[in-house]
Amino acid sequence: MDLLIWLENTGYAEWVRNPGLFPYTVFLSLHAIGLALLVGPNAAVDMRILGVARSLPLAPMAGFFRLMWVGFWINAVSGLLLLPVSAVTFLTDPIFYVKLGSIALAAVILRLIAREVSSRDPASAKAKILAGTSLAFWSLAILAGRLIAYSNFVRWTTVGAFVILTLVLALVWLGGRSIVARSLDWAEPSGEHV
Repeated sequence: MDLLIWLENTGYAEWVRNPGLFPYTVFLSLHAIGLALLVGPNAAVDMRILGVARSLPLAPMAGFFRLMWVGFWINAVSGLLLLPVSAVTFLTDPIFYVKLGSIALAAVILRLIAREVSSRDPASAKAKILAGTSLAFWSLAILAGRLIAYSNFVRWTTVGAFVILTLVLALVWLGGRSIVARSLDWAEPSGEHV
């Protein structure tokens, strides 16, 4: 704990917190931009693998993977630059480790999905499982990142709402999948594999 307190009181942490210089705002903005570059295209590729917008070819989407890794490294660096400002809060909070663990697992899955997209059958069952798991881990990482800023009451209320919403969406997806697929043209044309 002494090390964390020391880290929060370093000249660097004081400089980042200084409202007149705005480094905190710049680093936080970079963190948001990195998140958009990483998770946005990742979600698009995952959704495409899961069957959304089947008329779009998946192979050209492989070009997004480089952009996703740029976003990942922007997030990693900006996160490290922000960490000393609230080292005690972050590094003693279990939710922070849920966020880091989710990011680590999602990054591993990102590499596996990149291999699947470049394979002959990117719509394989394995690719679909990876895509669904990727969406789940990125959702958990984003939720955990947001929850770090709130009290325990708000956290558990939000987690409860998230679980209920996830269950409702899963039931809607299972129950109404064919209706939605037909109305949005997500259904795979017969005899054609993407």
